[in-house]
Amino acid sequence: MLKSPLFWKMTTLFGAVLLLLIPIMLIRQVIVERADYRSDVEDAIRQSTSGPQKLVGPLIAIPVTELYTVQEEDKTVERKRSFIHFWLPESLMVDGNQNVEERKIGIYTGQVWHSDLTLKADFDVSRLSELNAPNIILGKPFIVISVGDARGIGVVKAPEVNGTALTIEPGTGLEQGGQGVHIPLPEGDWRKQNLKLNMALNLSGTGDLSVVPAGRNSEMTLTSNWPHPSFLGDFLPAKREVSESGFQAQWQSSWFANNLGERFASGNDTGWENFPAFSVAVTTPADQYQLTDRATKYAILLIALTFMAFFVFENAHRATFTPNAIFAGGAFIGDVLFALAGAF
Repeated sequence: MLKSPLFWKMTTLFGAVLLLLIPIMLIRQVIVERADYRSDVEDAIRQSTSGPQKLVGPLIAIPVTELYTVQEEDKTVERKRSFIHFWLPESLMVDGNQNVEERKIGIYTGQVWHSDLTLKADFDVSRLSELNAPNIILGKPFIVISVGDARGIGVVKAPEVNGTALTIEPGTGLEQGGQGVHIPLPEGDWRKQNLKLNMALNLSGTGDLSVVPAGRNSEMTLTSNWPHPSFLGDFLPAKREVSESGFQAQWQSSWFANNLGERFASGNDTGWENFPAFSVAVTTPADQYQLTDRATKYAILLIALTFMAFFVFENAHRATFTPNAIFAGGAFIGDVLFALAGAF
Protein backbone atom coordinates (compact mmCIF):
# COMPACT_ATOMS: atom_id res chain seq x y z
CA MET A 1 0.00 0.00 0.00
CA LEU A 2 2.81 2.40 0.89
CA LYS A 3 4.35 1.77 -2.53
CA SER A 4 1.11 2.56 -4.36
CA PRO A 5 1.35 5.74 -6.48
CA LEU A 6 -2.33 6.43 -5.78
CA PHE A 7 -1.69 6.41 -2.02
CA TRP A 8 1.09 8.98 -2.30
CA LYS A 9 -0.95 11.14 -4.63
CA MET A 10 -3.87 11.17 -2.19
CA THR A 11 -1.51 11.81 0.72
CA THR A 12 0.12 14.73 -1.09
CA LEU A 13 -3.25 16.25 -1.97
CA PHE A 14 -4.52 15.83 1.59
CA GLY A 15 -1.37 17.42 3.02
CA ALA A 16 -1.69 20.37 0.65
CA VAL A 17 -5.31 20.88 1.71
CA LEU A 18 -4.31 20.88 5.39
CA LEU A 19 -1.58 23.44 4.77
CA LEU A 20 -4.01 25.70 2.95
CA LEU A 21 -6.38 25.62 5.92
CA ILE A 22 -3.80 27.69 7.83
CA PRO A 23 -4.39 30.96 5.90
CA ILE A 24 -8.16 30.33 6.07
CA MET A 25 -8.01 30.09 9.87
CA LEU A 26 -5.88 33.25 10.02
CA ILE A 27 -8.41 35.11 7.90
CA ARG A 28 -11.29 33.98 10.09
CA GLN A 29 -9.39 35.08 13.20
CA VAL A 30 -8.92 38.56 11.71
CA ILE A 31 -12.62 38.71 10.82
CA VAL A 32 -13.63 37.83 14.39
CA GLU A 33 -11.29 40.46 15.84
CA ARG A 34 -12.55 43.17 13.48
CA ALA A 35 -16.18 42.24 14.20
CA ASP A 36 -15.49 42.58 17.94
CA TYR A 37 -13.90 46.01 17.38
CA ARG A 38 -16.90 47.12 15.34
CA SER A 39 -19.24 45.98 18.11
CA ASP A 40 -17.17 47.99 20.61
CA VAL A 41 -17.51 51.08 18.40
CA GLU A 42 -21.28 50.65 18.22
CA ASP A 43 -21.42 50.34 22.02
CA ALA A 44 -19.27 53.46 22.40
CA ILE A 45 -21.59 55.46 20.12
CA ARG A 46 -24.62 54.18 22.04
CA GLN A 47 -23.09 55.16 25.38
CA SER A 48 -22.16 58.65 24.21
CA THR A 49 -25.55 59.38 22.59
CA SER A 50 -28.58 57.25 23.43
CA GLY A 51 -29.69 53.68 22.93
CA PRO A 52 -32.71 52.06 21.27
CA GLN A 53 -35.96 53.92 21.87
CA LYS A 54 -39.39 52.50 22.72
CA LEU A 55 -42.13 55.10 22.89
CA VAL A 56 -45.17 54.38 25.07
CA GLY A 57 -47.96 56.93 25.09
CA PRO A 58 -49.35 59.41 25.26
CA LEU A 59 -51.73 58.03 27.86
CA ILE A 60 -53.35 59.65 30.90
CA ALA A 61 -52.47 58.38 34.37
CA ILE A 62 -55.12 58.98 37.03
CA PRO A 63 -54.18 58.35 40.69
CA VAL A 64 -57.10 56.51 42.30
CA THR A 65 -57.89 55.79 45.93
CA GLU A 66 -60.60 53.19 46.44
CA LEU A 67 -62.41 52.93 49.82
CA TYR A 68 -63.86 49.60 50.84
CA THR A 69 -64.88 47.72 53.96
CA VAL A 70 -64.00 44.30 55.28
CA GLN A 71 -65.51 42.30 58.09
CA GLU A 72 -63.09 41.41 60.86
CA GLU A 73 -64.57 39.28 63.62
CA ASP A 74 -67.55 41.29 64.90
CA LYS A 75 -66.75 44.68 63.40
CA THR A 76 -66.55 46.37 60.03
CA VAL A 77 -63.21 47.94 59.16
CA GLU A 78 -62.70 50.52 56.44
CA ARG A 79 -59.73 50.01 54.18
CA LYS A 80 -58.33 51.77 51.14
CA ARG A 81 -56.05 50.94 48.26
CA SER A 82 -54.27 53.23 45.85
CA PHE A 83 -53.45 52.53 42.23
CA ILE A 84 -52.98 54.21 38.87
CA HIS A 85 -55.77 54.00 36.30
CA PHE A 86 -54.55 54.44 32.73
CA TRP A 87 -56.89 56.26 30.37
CA LEU A 88 -55.91 55.15 26.88
CA PRO A 89 -56.66 57.10 23.70
CA GLU A 90 -59.41 56.05 21.32
CA SER A 91 -57.14 56.93 18.42
CA LEU A 92 -53.40 57.48 18.23
CA MET A 93 -51.66 58.95 15.20
CA VAL A 94 -47.87 59.12 15.00
CA ASP A 95 -46.19 60.86 12.08
CA GLY A 96 -42.41 60.92 11.98
CA ASN A 97 -39.46 62.06 9.87
CA GLN A 98 -36.20 60.31 10.62
CA ASN A 99 -32.74 61.51 9.67
CA VAL A 100 -29.90 59.00 10.00
CA GLU A 101 -26.31 60.14 10.16
CA GLU A 102 -23.12 58.10 10.36
CA ARG A 103 -20.56 58.53 13.11
CA LYS A 104 -17.03 57.30 12.46
CA ILE A 105 -14.53 56.07 15.03
CA GLY A 106 -11.26 54.93 13.47
CA ILE A 107 -12.06 52.76 10.45
CA TYR A 108 -15.50 51.85 11.77
CA THR A 109 -18.82 53.62 11.39
CA GLY A 110 -22.08 53.53 13.32
CA GLN A 111 -25.46 55.15 12.86
CA VAL A 112 -27.33 57.68 14.99
CA TRP A 113 -30.88 58.66 14.06
CA HIS A 114 -32.94 61.75 14.89
CA SER A 115 -36.73 61.59 14.58
CA ASP A 116 -39.20 64.46 14.60
CA LEU A 117 -42.44 62.90 15.82
CA THR A 118 -45.91 64.42 15.80
CA LEU A 119 -48.34 62.76 18.22
CA LYS A 120 -52.12 63.13 18.07
CA ALA A 121 -54.35 61.34 20.55
CA ASP A 122 -58.10 61.50 21.23
CA PHE A 123 -59.44 60.47 24.65
CA ASP A 124 -63.10 59.49 25.11
CA VAL A 125 -64.49 60.59 28.50
CA SER A 126 -67.05 57.79 28.48
CA ARG A 127 -64.20 55.41 29.26
CA LEU A 128 -64.10 56.87 32.79
CA SER A 129 -67.61 55.80 33.81
CA GLU A 130 -66.19 53.13 36.10
CA LEU A 131 -64.50 55.86 38.16
CA ASN A 132 -67.76 57.62 39.07
CA ALA A 133 -68.49 55.39 42.09
CA PRO A 134 -68.93 57.21 45.45
CA ASN A 135 -66.13 55.20 47.07
CA ILE A 136 -63.60 56.39 44.47
CA ILE A 137 -61.35 59.41 45.13
CA LEU A 138 -59.41 60.71 42.16
CA GLY A 139 -56.07 62.47 42.30
CA LYS A 140 -54.65 64.96 39.83
CA PRO A 141 -54.22 63.30 36.42
CA PHE A 142 -51.25 63.72 34.12
CA ILE A 143 -50.28 62.65 30.63
CA VAL A 144 -47.44 60.11 30.43
CA ILE A 145 -44.98 59.54 27.62
CA SER A 146 -42.32 56.90 28.25
CA VAL A 147 -39.16 56.34 26.20
CA GLY A 148 -36.33 53.83 26.30
CA ASP A 149 -33.51 56.32 26.92
CA ALA A 150 -34.29 59.84 28.15
CA ARG A 151 -30.94 61.14 26.86
CA GLY A 152 -32.45 61.00 23.39
CA ILE A 153 -35.24 63.48 24.16
CA GLY A 154 -34.52 66.70 22.31
CA VAL A 155 -36.76 69.67 21.61
CA VAL A 156 -40.31 69.21 22.92
CA LYS A 157 -42.85 71.79 21.80
CA ALA A 158 -45.51 72.85 24.27
CA PRO A 159 -48.27 70.23 24.04
CA GLU A 160 -51.87 71.30 23.55
CA VAL A 161 -54.96 69.69 25.04
CA ASN A 162 -58.20 70.95 23.49
CA GLY A 163 -56.26 73.93 22.16
CA THR A 164 -54.76 74.92 25.53
CA ALA A 165 -50.96 74.90 25.80
CA LEU A 166 -49.65 72.93 28.78
CA THR A 167 -46.32 72.61 30.54
CA ILE A 168 -44.23 69.51 30.12
CA GLU A 169 -42.16 68.10 33.00
CA PRO A 170 -39.25 65.63 33.06
CA GLY A 171 -39.82 62.07 34.21
CA THR A 172 -42.92 59.96 33.74
CA GLY A 173 -44.32 60.81 37.17
CA LEU A 174 -44.79 57.08 37.85
CA GLU A 175 -42.96 55.01 40.42
CA GLN A 176 -42.25 52.23 37.91
CA GLY A 177 -42.82 54.02 34.64
CA GLY A 178 -39.24 54.15 33.37
CA GLN A 179 -37.82 57.24 31.66
CA GLY A 180 -39.75 59.91 29.79
CA VAL A 181 -41.84 63.03 30.37
CA HIS A 182 -45.25 63.87 31.83
CA ILE A 183 -47.75 66.69 31.37
CA PRO A 184 -49.94 67.71 34.34
CA LEU A 185 -53.53 68.41 33.30
CA PRO A 186 -54.97 71.79 34.36
CA GLU A 187 -57.33 72.20 37.29
CA GLY A 188 -61.01 71.71 36.55
CA ASP A 189 -63.46 68.95 35.85
CA TRP A 190 -61.62 67.31 32.97
CA ARG A 191 -64.14 64.44 33.02
CA LYS A 192 -66.86 66.52 31.36
CA GLN A 193 -65.43 66.52 27.83
CA ASN A 194 -63.31 64.51 25.47
CA LEU A 195 -59.65 65.46 25.27
CA LYS A 196 -57.59 66.02 22.14
CA LEU A 197 -53.82 66.05 22.52
CA ASN A 198 -51.35 67.45 19.97
CA MET A 199 -47.63 67.56 20.57
CA ALA A 200 -44.28 67.36 18.77
CA LEU A 201 -41.29 65.49 20.10
CA ASN A 202 -37.71 65.22 18.86
CA LEU A 203 -36.27 61.83 19.74
CA SER A 204 -32.78 60.51 18.99
CA GLY A 205 -31.31 57.07 19.39
CA THR A 206 -29.37 54.18 17.93
CA GLY A 207 -30.62 50.86 16.64
CA ASP A 208 -34.36 50.39 17.04
CA LEU A 209 -37.21 52.88 17.05
CA SER A 210 -40.39 51.32 18.48
CA VAL A 211 -43.81 52.79 19.19
CA VAL A 212 -46.39 50.93 21.29
CA PRO A 213 -49.84 51.20 19.64
CA ALA A 214 -51.63 52.19 22.86
CA GLY A 215 -54.71 53.62 21.12
CA ARG A 216 -57.84 51.65 20.45
CA ASN A 217 -56.92 52.34 16.84
CA SER A 218 -53.31 53.29 16.16
CA GLU A 219 -51.44 54.36 13.06
CA MET A 220 -47.84 55.32 12.48
CA THR A 221 -46.12 56.73 9.40
CA LEU A 222 -42.35 57.09 9.28
CA THR A 223 -40.20 58.60 6.52
CA SER A 224 -36.42 58.17 6.66
CA ASN A 225 -33.32 58.82 4.58
CA TRP A 226 -31.82 55.43 5.47
CA PRO A 227 -32.02 52.87 2.64
CA HIS A 228 -31.35 49.78 4.79
CA PRO A 229 -34.22 49.44 7.29
CA SER A 230 -34.97 46.26 9.18
CA PHE A 231 -38.65 45.92 9.96
CA LEU A 232 -39.04 43.85 13.08
CA GLY A 233 -41.15 43.69 16.21
CA ASP A 234 -44.70 42.39 16.48
CA PHE A 235 -46.22 44.18 13.47
CA LEU A 236 -44.91 44.47 9.94
CA PRO A 237 -45.78 47.68 8.07
CA ALA A 238 -49.07 47.61 6.19
CA LYS A 239 -47.32 49.63 3.47
CA ARG A 240 -43.66 50.27 2.80
CA GLU A 241 -41.44 51.69 0.09
CA VAL A 242 -37.66 51.28 0.16
CA SER A 243 -35.31 52.97 -2.30
CA GLU A 244 -31.72 54.17 -2.46
CA SER A 245 -32.80 57.52 -0.99
CA GLY A 246 -34.55 56.03 2.06
CA PHE A 247 -37.83 54.43 3.03
CA GLN A 248 -41.39 55.22 4.02
CA ALA A 249 -43.53 52.83 6.04
CA GLN A 250 -46.99 52.83 7.56
CA TRP A 251 -48.24 50.65 10.42
CA GLN A 252 -51.76 50.01 11.72
CA SER A 253 -53.09 48.12 14.71
CA SER A 254 -55.99 48.00 17.18
CA TRP A 255 -56.83 46.48 20.55
CA PHE A 256 -58.42 43.58 18.72
CA ALA A 257 -54.96 42.62 17.47
CA ASN A 258 -52.68 43.58 20.36
CA ASN A 259 -54.91 43.30 23.48
CA LEU A 260 -53.22 46.36 25.00
CA GLY A 261 -56.50 47.71 26.38
CA GLU A 262 -56.79 44.78 28.78
CA ARG A 263 -53.08 44.71 29.58
CA PHE A 264 -53.11 48.35 30.71
CA ALA A 265 -56.44 47.96 32.52
CA SER A 266 -55.21 44.99 34.58
CA GLY A 267 -52.66 47.18 36.38
CA ASN A 268 -50.45 44.11 36.84
CA ASP A 269 -48.39 44.37 33.66
CA THR A 270 -45.82 47.09 34.36
CA GLY A 271 -43.22 45.72 31.94
CA TRP A 272 -43.89 48.22 29.19
CA GLU A 273 -40.66 47.23 27.46
CA ASN A 274 -42.33 43.89 26.66
CA PHE A 275 -45.45 45.39 25.08
CA PRO A 276 -45.94 44.77 21.33
CA ALA A 277 -44.83 47.67 19.17
CA PHE A 278 -44.32 49.07 15.68
CA SER A 279 -40.57 48.73 15.17
CA VAL A 280 -37.86 49.52 12.66
CA ALA A 281 -34.11 49.21 13.09
CA VAL A 282 -31.35 51.17 11.40
CA THR A 283 -29.01 48.39 10.29
CA THR A 284 -25.64 48.28 8.53
CA PRO A 285 -25.70 46.61 5.10
CA ALA A 286 -23.41 43.68 4.35
CA ASP A 287 -19.86 45.00 4.70
CA GLN A 288 -16.47 43.63 3.72
CA TYR A 289 -16.20 41.55 6.90
CA GLN A 290 -19.48 39.75 6.31
CA LEU A 291 -18.60 39.20 2.66
CA THR A 292 -15.12 37.90 3.51
CA ASP A 293 -16.58 35.63 6.20
CA ARG A 294 -18.89 34.12 3.60
CA ALA A 295 -15.96 33.71 1.21
CA THR A 296 -13.88 31.80 3.77
CA LYS A 297 -16.75 29.40 4.36
CA TYR A 298 -16.51 28.40 0.71
CA ALA A 299 -12.70 28.43 0.63
CA ILE A 300 -12.39 24.78 1.61
CA LEU A 301 -14.70 23.90 -1.29
CA LEU A 302 -12.51 25.94 -3.66
CA ILE A 303 -9.40 24.13 -2.44
CA ALA A 304 -10.99 20.69 -2.71
CA LEU A 305 -12.28 21.36 -6.23
CA THR A 306 -8.87 22.65 -7.34
CA PHE A 307 -7.02 19.55 -6.22
CA MET A 308 -9.79 17.32 -7.49
CA ALA A 309 -9.21 18.93 -10.89
CA PHE A 310 -5.52 18.00 -10.57
CA PHE A 311 -6.49 14.41 -9.86
CA VAL A 312 -9.09 14.14 -12.67
CA PHE A 313 -6.82 15.80 -15.27
CA GLU A 314 -3.95 13.54 -14.35
CA ASN A 315 -6.00 10.36 -14.76
CA ALA A 316 -7.89 11.54 -17.88
CA HIS A 317 -4.77 12.55 -19.82
CA ARG A 318 -2.40 10.07 -18.23
CA ALA A 319 -0.22 12.93 -17.16
CA THR A 320 1.77 13.01 -13.96
CA PHE A 321 1.89 15.94 -11.59
CA THR A 322 4.84 15.91 -9.27
CA PRO A 323 4.39 16.89 -5.60
CA ASN A 324 6.25 20.10 -6.42
CA ALA A 325 3.62 21.00 -9.03
CA ILE A 326 0.81 20.24 -6.60
CA PHE A 327 2.35 22.35 -3.86
CA ALA A 328 3.06 25.11 -6.40
CA GLY A 329 -0.67 25.18 -7.20
CA GLY A 330 -1.43 25.17 -3.49
CA ALA A 331 1.03 28.03 -2.95
CA PHE A 332 -0.80 30.07 -5.58
CA ILE A 333 -4.13 29.53 -3.79
CA GLY A 334 -2.41 30.36 -0.50
CA ASP A 335 -1.09 33.62 -1.93
CA VAL A 336 -4.61 34.57 -3.00
CA LEU A 337 -6.00 33.80 0.45
CA PHE A 338 -3.22 35.71 2.22
CA ALA A 339 -3.77 38.68 -0.10
CA LEU A 340 -7.44 38.54 0.81
CA ALA A 341 -6.53 38.57 4.50
CA GLY A 342 -4.25 41.57 4.02
CA ALA A 343 -6.86 43.50 2.03
CA PHE A 344 -8.71 44.46 5.21
